[in-house]
Amino acid sequence: MRRKAFAALLLIVMLLLTSAAGGPFENEAAAQPDIHIVVRGTELNLSTPAFIENRKTVVPLREISEALGAEVSYQSGPGDKQMITLKHDDRTASLTIGSAEMTANAKLIRLEAPARLHRDVTMVPLRAISEALGAVVAWDAAQRIVTIDDPLELPTIGSEEKLLQLMESISNQNRQNNKFGEAVEEKAMADGAQSAAATSAKSKNEGDYSQTNVQAGGVDEADWAKTDGRFVYQLSGLRILITDIANPAKPKLAATVEYAPEDGFAPQEIYVDDKRLVVIGQHQASLPYDAVTGKADTSSGAMAEKRLFIPTRSTVKTLIYELNEAGQPKLVRETEQEGSYSSSRKIGSALYIVTNKYNYSYQLYDMSKNGGDAASEQQPALSFEPVYRDSAVSSEQKSLPLDSIRYFPESPDTNMMLVGAIDLDAADQPLQVSAYLGSGQTIYASEKHLYVAIAKYEADGQQKTQIHKFRLDQGSIVYIGEGTVPGTILNQFSIDEHEGYFRIALTNGDMWATGDAGSTNNLYVLDEKLNTVGKLEGLASGERIYSVRFMGSRAYMVTFRNVDPLFAIDLANPMKPAVLGQLKIPGYSDYLHPYDENHIIGFGKETIELPAKGMGADATMAFYQGMKIALFDVSDVSHPKEKFKEVIGDRGTNSELLQNHKALLFSKEKGLLAFPVELLKIKNKEKLKPSDSPAYGEFTYQGAYVYGIDLKKGFTLRGRITHLTADDLAKSGQYGYDYNKTVRRILYAGNTLYTLSDHMLKANDLASLKESGSLTYPAKPSGSTVYPDGPQVMPMPIAIQ
Repeated sequence: MRRKAFAALLLIVMLLLTSAAGGPFENEAAAQPDIHIVVRGTELNLSTPAFIENRKTVVPLREISEALGAEVSYQSGPGDKQMITLKHDDRTASLTIGSAEMTANAKLIRLEAPARLHRDVTMVPLRAISEALGAVVAWDAAQRIVTIDDPLELPTIGSEEKLLQLMESISNQNRQNNKFGEAVEEKAMADGAQSAAATSAKSKNEGDYSQTNVQAGGVDEADWAKTDGRFVYQLSGLRILITDIANPAKPKLAATVEYAPEDGFAPQEIYVDDKRLVVIGQHQASLPYDAVTGKADTSSGAMAEKRLFIPTRSTVKTLIYELNEAGQPKLVRETEQEGSYSSSRKIGSALYIVTNKYNYSYQLYDMSKNGGDAASEQQPALSFEPVYRDSAVSSEQKSLPLDSIRYFPESPDTNMMLVGAIDLDAADQPLQVSAYLGSGQTIYASEKHLYVAIAKYEADGQQKTQIHKFRLDQGSIVYIGEGTVPGTILNQFSIDEHEGYFRIALTNGDMWATGDAGSTNNLYVLDEKLNTVGKLEGLASGERIYSVRFMGSRAYMVTFRNVDPLFAIDLANPMKPAVLGQLKIPGYSDYLHPYDENHIIGFGKETIELPAKGMGADATMAFYQGMKIALFDVSDVSHPKEKFKEVIGDRGTNSELLQNHKALLFSKEKGLLAFPVELLKIKNKEKLKPSDSPAYGEFTYQGAYVYGIDLKKGFTLRGRITHLTADDLAKSGQYGYDYNKTVRRILYAGNTLYTLSDHMLKANDLASLKESGSLTYPAKPSGSTVYPDGPQVMPMPIAIQ
């Protein structure tokens, strides 16, 4: 008993001593190497050392608030807990001691490292506080340095003289590089269509229904069709169809939104959440002559000359509808920004829309400076300045002046990128539009950042990719910086962000050339400031990238020319990426999708290799055949294996999935894999005559292929679902059919699988695939825009200045 009492007493004393010394909080900090905090170029001398908790740097509140120039106030919060409020300019941040939540500029943010007290010192998460107050934070892991700076500001155009100078400079540079750029582009087109490799992301929404297959977790992407489990929303020409699927045996239309052709609006993609429908589409409007020239000239010669240059104005409209319990939409807001639709992302309630404005105005501008009686009265800046509109503010369009338009230095593009940002939950927050000379050719977004990649061809033939980084800030954007790497990317899935590092895979050179001009495939790792910190170069010389899949600390890359090497790449140490293993097999994968951390599904084409006549005795050439799906086992990354494969159809068989990752339906939990297929088959193969190239098949089927998938049996074709009747198939030609009945998306809700085309919705039991119901969509009604009974849903009229 005495020994037990003594042991208990000793334990109490040790705990008291540990507490007096600072407890595990201080011990954890003391066990870590020093972290240096540099604010606007000055290193802070902290009274209490910074340390990392849950991968977040924690620092004393007083020192960091003073360094940032923030005012700090204290209040008593719920449960007598201390609440802290920081203010800097028009930004505020409020957090409570011990709470894992912070309110920043009226938005709730989850903290991985909550604020807490230690010996009367308030310790706070450095990045969360700094970014909430508008600063830019970067972490150098190698040097253990955190730098905090004000956002970078790109230069503005400012004046018509500067505009002319920039446009002339870019045009001259492009003329020098044009021959090389065109050659590369033509060769890339000859190589085949672009591919897409996407990652699956777990939905944050509850409910047993499918989500759009997106690239990054927490970042929604617009699509042709969506479901919320209660309704199916889809495009069909100039209509939005909303179908009630409460009873799968009898699906019925809840509402249809019609857009009149004469209005010039064509819907392209939609978002859906639990309370709203967002429709994004392209709008075309003819400009009056004086909108471009600033002068009306009625003489026939002048009018004929001006008509050669009078464009239409292309804008992207975003229509925001509230949804009621019956699935009927009510238009509550409309935004508009000039340009052609490039891409968009939705993160929570924040929506970001990227458009590219073609600047045809330079020719007019040049003409106005070099002749013509009306030169002094012409206003070329009017046609260059982009327009935008937000119905929450005004029904009139506004233009963004030259002193608000920024440009990417050394950009090869005379077009303009516009980023529209809006918080859908904040009705009083207007659309924020930022414009940059230099279009956004490829867009990637994580939950926190937007990356814009721009291809650049140098006069000496070198290929480069410029990367511009923006922070996504709850309905606004903040420019972070720029980086450059050699080569060109395939698509948005060639780039990725993971734990603060930016990873990018590129092909550099021409796969058909030899020597130094030949192609290599490379991967680069960039830090938060977009400085290259790691690289892996020289993969698969003479080939090009067909798909890339980043999975945490690994990357998988498919290259191709005659065979398909699948590379497994280790990125655990960002400074030293390395090849772990590779697999060479016939065929190639256009699209890679994760099954789990040790298995990947590849979608692409099977190939055969035949002698290439006239190219040497040993020369061969690969020809694609039917569609191929394969399950790769990367449990032993040094020796990847093709565990199962399935070939669908013959040469010419295709799927939208090979060009668009959103066409895939996959659920590991349900053992479900489905995608649309256009099937071509060769009839009477035994009668084919020898040929230098394989024969194409004839069209025989279009519809959804539904597979079971697991690691024991691989792919099991459970069935096919088509919207084509036997009569449709009988009337189809060798390559064509009724395209209105093309199955484009496959969704599930509850125990029902839904296939969608412009023509109909079909419901099948998920377990048996037996048809349970269908809905053939009606033709466009006359005299009504929404049916059955419901509110009139039409976009607002557009006023063009």
